[in-house]
Amino acid sequence: MADVSQTKEMPKEMPKGNSEKSKKTDMADMAFIESMNDDLLHNILLRLPAQSFGSASCVSRSWNCVCNRILSRPKMISAFSRNPDKLRAGEEVLDKVLSEPIRPDFVIANISYGNVEETLRQITKRVGSRVPVIVSLVAGILGKEARNEKLVEINPYAVYVSPVPNFAILLTIGYLPGFKVDVIPAIQAIGESEATVGDKFVMDIRNFVSVVSDHTAPACLILFGEDTHATEPIIQKLDYDMPAETIIVGELKGQGDLVHKRANESRCVQLQRDESRVLAGLVFARDRHRPIPFLNEAEAGRIQFHAAISGGMSPVDLRYKAANVILTLYRWPATLLNAKRRGEAEVLNGEQILENIEETLVGNPSWENEPADEQYLTVDGAGIRTGDCFQVYFPDLKVAEASLAAVSSQLRNLESKPNKTEVVGGFVFAGSGRGDSFFGRPNANISPFLENFPELPFGGISCNGQIGRSFFVEEGEENKESSIRRCFHSYSSVYFIVSYTSQC
Repeated sequence: MADVSQTKEMPKEMPKGNSEKSKKTDMADMAFIESMNDDLLHNILLRLPAQSFGSASCVSRSWNCVCNRILSRPKMISAFSRNPDKLRAGEEVLDKVLSEPIRPDFVIANISYGNVEETLRQITKRVGSRVPVIVSLVAGILGKEARNEKLVEINPYAVYVSPVPNFAILLTIGYLPGFKVDVIPAIQAIGESEATVGDKFVMDIRNFVSVVSDHTAPACLILFGEDTHATEPIIQKLDYDMPAETIIVGELKGQGDLVHKRANESRCVQLQRDESRVLAGLVFARDRHRPIPFLNEAEAGRIQFHAAISGGMSPVDLRYKAANVILTLYRWPATLLNAKRRGEAEVLNGEQILENIEETLVGNPSWENEPADEQYLTVDGAGIRTGDCFQVYFPDLKVAEASLAAVSSQLRNLESKPNKTEVVGGFVFAGSGRGDSFFGRPNANISPFLENFPELPFGGISCNGQIGRSFFVEEGEENKESSIRRCFHSYSSVYFIVSYTSQC
């Protein structure tokens, strides 16, 4: 954009009368501005878009104080656009999320297809180089349209159905006073083991936290994974090393490209030729210094992160013991196996195992027969070894509906506490199989938000594998002290919620 001072050439000499009149007008304007009380100034600044608000905070110390008071509470805003013109769609969502006072601490952009680096450049140009950004390709997007607040869901894998691909972009920004936020990537060189990458990833996170915080671990991690078999073991390492109070949510593997920009980097740092990005995580660490917006302890509040998980799987009443196991690696690891029924000696091939399952699930519409060759049953992922016992699960609509109701109740309880707690933002990582066809109704995955916070500017994506920490006690283990912690989920939705509790 051209400098305003260059858009019109000013005359070299102004008429004397006009000059004196202009000076009087300027002095009157300055006198009026200085005479405004804080309440009036507060009401004016509160209505400014983010860029103008940022400029106003630099006018004077008193204006900056009022601006800090306006931003004493956290914000998290999502906006969605499906404008086929990708640049215009980006501007639409940027205009929406920056239409009110905010100082972005982080930006997440999810697009259905296109150039992720182009999207990153467009975002950085508007929010500045000091803001950490993650841009990822995803299977599906849901949110409220920037132009009309209409709720829209781009179903997974529906992007390329029409001759012209359906472009969609979801933009989420957040302002979290009291936190330092940055992007930490996990990058793998050719020949480097997942264990080494995982150790380095954990160490990089801990080093960042130690510099900015008095805590030893982050309060929250939001992860976006590449479509690679290396993602799962690295996240398992992270899950093991982070304390239970650290909230971990995210997408296990995206649809393709993923780019990130760390705070204070002007652009995305290019990888070396022998390197690949496995995942990128937004790290939220509590700031060891009280931020400016908290003017005193009486006005300070507490920001908290929450994760709620809506399951959708039920176990088949069949238990097996792996007899022969073969691990295959193509793009993602897969396990080929045959197995024995528990307590039986006969080894069943893949086709026989599926027949057992079908006989048990006769009449269940949620069961879909997975292909199997005559010799082996194919299982996604690695980790099953010869001699391991395992159980088969199937998508269960009744479980999913009951679990959605439970999540809705959890969210409702957040704001019913004695302290003044309010939900300020939310994000959904929904299983790609949990669409309208699974539930038989629209917007089921986001119903917990719609039922409790219909005005909340939330967003979400459809995932091929959801990350969310939860603790489950297995059947028959209720009386034992130990429980099984699960970080990966299938046919589930993981809800990320930010709440603010006032100390007033």
